[in-house]
Amino acid sequence: MNRHTSLRRLALIALPAAALLLAGCSSATPGAGGADSSAEGSGTSASGGADDFQSWHVKYAECMQGEGIDYPTPSADPNAVSEAINIDELGGMDVFEAANTACEAKVGQPPAPTGPDGKPMTEESMREETLKLTQCLREQGVDIEDPAPGTGLAIPMDMPSEALEACGISGVPANAG
Repeated sequence: MNRHTSLRRLALIALPAAALLLAGCSSATPGAGGADSSAEGSGTSASGGADDFQSWHVKYAECMQGEGIDYPTPSADPNAVSEAINIDELGGMDVFEAANTACEAKVGQPPAPTGPDGKPMTEESMREETLKLTQCLREQGVDIEDPAPGTGLAIPMDMPSEALEACGISGVPANAG
């Protein structure tokens, strides 16, 4: 299996604060949010925690599904792996952005992630959490690179579930590991 094939289905690791789900969109973007994932917008709390994000994400997913997008239903576990989406398979960027714009108008922008101290996380603190996670995965024997600044962490679906669980990630899909 070549690298392209093994990466065809990606999973986005959601840190406890759901920080990585707030990465921006590209042509094969995992997670939620959209091109503008700031905490501004209607219906969200600027200091929302994982529960606030989870509630928002469920509403967002339902809205996207209502807009005709085959958007995955999020897990009830805020520490779970979120199913990746491939925007090209959903009709392309224009279709996705139209649905995303409509849904952000209805449910608002995602709440700002919070850290373990309950305070809003900065881009720098989110990056630090991502780097801690990739280091943990490497300590578990996983060959993984640090993601570029400002991006989420995409992993192959065949990553060992034991490594994910050892690094505090739960809710691994049955076809992973």
